Amino acid sequence: MEWKTLEHSYTEKTNDWYASAILISGSLIAVEFLMHQLLLVTLTFVATIAIILLAARRPEVITIEIRKNGIRSGDVFYPYHNFDGFAIMEYFGEPRLLLESNRHFLPLIVIHISHEVDLEDLHELMSHYLPEKELHESFFHLLFEKLGF
Repeated sequence: MEWKTLEHSYTEKTNDWYASAILISGSLIAVEFLMHQLLLVTLTFVATIAIILLAARRPEVITIEIRKNGIRSGDVFYPYHNFDGFAIMEYFGEPRLLLESNRHFLPLIVIHISHEVDLEDLHELMSHYLPEKELHESFFHLLFEKLGF
């Protein structure tokens, strides 16, 4: 099974979004400066620049392939033996394949599913290779996505 999808959710940011981000971070920096927290000022400034640059970056279209020995997401190949389970969930009207890896750092891999893919066929195919589990994206990841990050 194969489909093309964006590597992550993306919403076009308006100038108001960028102005709000700069205004909020500028206010934080001013308060931190008045409290003589220069390290925190530096960290806030760097984080603001990073968030703005990441928010402006458009996602690439990648190809997802479900193979007999693993899953290829763009240029990255994930063998099935690295996973403990899978789930197919829908957030904000967008279906996603959630894969729980056996890594300790960032164990949840989220793959967006194109609307052309039949979810029943995908579920049946994935259940041949991995057990189904109750998996959910983290609250903060969903919150940041809703806010447009």
